[in-house]
Parts: sequence; C-alpha cells; structure tokens
Amino acid sequence: MKKFSRMFIALTLACVAAFFFSTASAKEKKQPAQEIKAKAIDATTQKTSNHPEIPQGVSCNDCHEMKLDANTTATKVWLEGDAPGKKAGEGIMPKEKVWDEFTKMIGNKKNTRTFVIATSMNNVPLSTTAEFALDPDKKVLYGLHEKGTEKLAHMQSNPRVSLNWHKEFEGFADFRCCQIRGTVELMDSSNPEFEQALIKCLPYEKGARIAETDNDTVKETKAKNMREMLKKANMLISKITIEQITMANVDFTKEGFRRYQRWVSK
Repeated sequence: MKKFSRMFIALTLACVAAFFFSTASAKEKKQPAQEIKAKAIDATTQKTSNHPEIPQGVSCNDCHEMKLDANTTATKVWLEGDAPGKKAGEGIMPKEKVWDEFTKMIGNKKNTRTFVIATSMNNVPLSTTAEFALDPDKKVLYGLHEKGTEKLAHMQSNPRVSLNWHKEFEGFADFRCCQIRGTVELMDSSNPEFEQALIKCLPYEKGARIAETDNDTVKETKAKNMREMLKKANMLISKITIEQITMANVDFTKEGFRRYQRWVSK
C-alpha cells in the first residue's frame, strides 16, 4: 500500500511538472519576435547576400527610408554644381523668379496644359494624361476628372504624385519643360472649393457653349447652369499642392542663368 502511494505521488508530481513546463513553453512561443527596424539606405544600395527573403510585390522603400545622394545626382549638378559654362553656385535664379517663369510656362485658365501624371498604388506605377490649370496664388494645380478611373483610385490610395509637361521641340536649341512633385486631394461637389476652382481656374465654360454675341446675363446663366450640371455629374476635382518644380528652358541662358532651375515650397 505504501509502495502504491509513493508511485501515485511521484506520478502526480510528474504530471504537474509537465503541465507547468508546457505552459511556460507556450508562453515563450506566443511572445512576438523582436522587431528589427530597417535602417535608411541610399537609392543606389544593392541587396546583400544575407538580406532576408523579400516577398513578391515588396520593394526597398516599403521597409527602408530611401535617400538620394544629392551631391552626385546628375540633376543636382546641372542645377547648382560645376556644369558647362557655370561654376558651382553660379547662374541660380532667385526663388521668386523661378515661380514667375513657371507661371509663364504653364499659363492660366485660358491656356491650360495637358500633363503626363504619374501615380502609384501597391508599388504598381501608372502614367496617364490629364488637363490641369494653375492657381498661382494658392500654388496648386486643379484637374477635373470623371469618377471611377484608375488614376483616381491610385490618388486615393497614395496622394503623392508627379507631373510632367514639355513643349514639343525638334532639337535642343529650343526646349522647355517642367517636372512637378506634389500631394493631391480629391474634392467632390460638396466641397465649397469645387465651384471656386471651376470659376477661377478651370475652363468649364467651353462646355457651356457661350457665344460671343450673348449678352452678359445670358453668359452668366449658361455658365451657372454648366457649373450646376458638373456638380451633379459624376465628377471630381483634384487639387495638387505643389511641393517642388524642376524646369528646363534654354531661354534662361539669355539672361545669364542656368537652363535648369528648381523651386521648392519650403
């Protein structure tokens, strides 16, 4: 009897020990692995052989902060470095003049431009064309778009956009172009700025069929009806806040400036 009691106690202690050991192991397994923060890298950095496996669709900028080497990029050299005919720091336009030249290049409500606009969603880029008008006071571009397009889905997912416009040219003796970076906001007709953008910047009157022979009352009535129709239609206005402009214009050299100039909002 005593032998049986000793065996029972030993078996009980073994079961209790096994229970506590399995519980402790489970807790250890449930503890999340320590997260490793990815460090910032240069855009030219190559993946090393010991780098963790990268799932399909994931890019470097999903984990790392990407940095450009501003001292050696070709664009930076043309903007302010030692370039043909210019020493470092020479020929750089004042910021206000760069903006003025940009407004001349892009035009106004009566002379809008068709841009190539680049967007991205889930690391998949998209480039398309759209007409935009500049509000020089707010330093924004406005575009009128039909809802449901792929580029708008991209904008909703990722508001960072880049645009490009250039004048058609046959050679390098007469060229002008600009590259724009900015952040986009999509506005529907419930936004008060929707109608303001139409009136001040967007050439919506083209669709109102306003004749030169119409008197002022008729013109305003047609314009108002067109605005109301657009507000009720399946349309959105994109508002792009401009953050950086890089321009190239061979005419800049006639005033002693570099042909490449840059404007930055901050």
